[in-house]
Amino acid sequence: MVNLIESDSIWKRNFNYLFFSRIVKISGDMFAFNSILWFLIYDGKGAIGTALLIAVTFLPEAVLAPVTGPFMKQNTLKFWMYFSDLTRAAIVLIIPLCHFAGFSPLWFVMTLMIVHSATGAAYNPASIALIPQIVNEQGIQKANAVLQSSAQIVRLGAVTLCGAFLTFISPSYTMLIALVLYLVSGFLVLFIKYTAVESQSESAAVKQRGTYIGRLKRGFTLVRRHQILYPLAIYCIFMNFAAAPWEALSAVYVAEDLNGQPIVYSLLKATTAAGAFLLGFVLAKVKVNRYGLLFVTAGIIEGFAFFITGMNTFLPLVFLAAFTFGAAVSAVNVPEYTIIQTSVDSEDQPQVYAVIHMISNISIPAGAVVCGYAANAFGSGTVIAVGGVVEIIAGIGILLFTKLAKAERSDLIKEREASVHL
Repeated sequence: MVNLIESDSIWKRNFNYLFFSRIVKISGDMFAFNSILWFLIYDGKGAIGTALLIAVTFLPEAVLAPVTGPFMKQNTLKFWMYFSDLTRAAIVLIIPLCHFAGFSPLWFVMTLMIVHSATGAAYNPASIALIPQIVNEQGIQKANAVLQSSAQIVRLGAVTLCGAFLTFISPSYTMLIALVLYLVSGFLVLFIKYTAVESQSESAAVKQRGTYIGRLKRGFTLVRRHQILYPLAIYCIFMNFAAAPWEALSAVYVAEDLNGQPIVYSLLKATTAAGAFLLGFVLAKVKVNRYGLLFVTAGIIEGFAFFITGMNTFLPLVFLAAFTFGAAVSAVNVPEYTIIQTSVDSEDQPQVYAVIHMISNISIPAGAVVCGYAANAFGSGTVIAVGGVVEIIAGIGILLFTKLAKAERSDLIKEREASVHL
């Protein structure tokens, strides 16, 4: 299943610019979200404001991603990323300027945050599809692993640094730091230079894909008919639904079931990030042949981590489960991205990623609503554990009854060749 990755380096001009752009952009996202969160709290918007902020952070990006996907061409990917960063920079400038002028109603801030989230519908699919354009096929997994592992550490560091700034200066001024970070990220993307290359057969097939509506339908059709991506998308739904209780209830679980202080919650988050970083580092060194098997196995292990966390209050075991959960995040995301990049034609990658992202991410708010009511009746720990059981059972079903876990790298390439003419 695994071999050591050959020493051919991915650290070349284009990937360097993409890597640093992603790092700076993630830092900007952390500064923007946390500063706006505390801006709403200090501005008296309270629980309603923070709840709406979380909702508009997830849904617009997930819903709009398939809509923007058909517009993306191989040679315009970096420009989609650039304008996404530029739009987010404008938003984190407008909010504090309007606040300084005495105008910051909740509806206005939420409208801008919907636009902020919607830009992710362009940035994320474009960045995933850009990797195969600037890294050779043998380096795709390593590139995904490096970006995944580094992102976890950067998120943790950025949240900590943002917290320090929020302590000493106001959220409005902290947003201006996000403005600078977004501008730097966008300009770094512009330095990426590549030439989109496709075979004559692929070029002819692309020309036959027709109108915007045709390309929009094609994304859903590809996922539905793809023997590898369809079960992957189905399992993504179950994984996100199972993760929703932990995302929504983890702070309550730490406070009520573990009788822990906020520092315990912060340490759990740090432990999760450490697990994600370590597994991402390993995947940057080890070559995987059966990405689907890694994906499903990681999901099942993640389910066990949720189950163990919810069913016991022994703190060291909870920390071990948090570390395992973090490792599973990298072991899920890296093969997911690599499967899309390997088994789908380059022109279709943004749209396919967007469709899978939409299908799976809509289950997060749905799961959060369900688990909120369930936690009142059965307790946070029980609901988290049930989420783990759902993920385990779904994973075993995918493992036994689909081709996802059985597919090797050669099978992914065959699927890509077949999908060109679908």
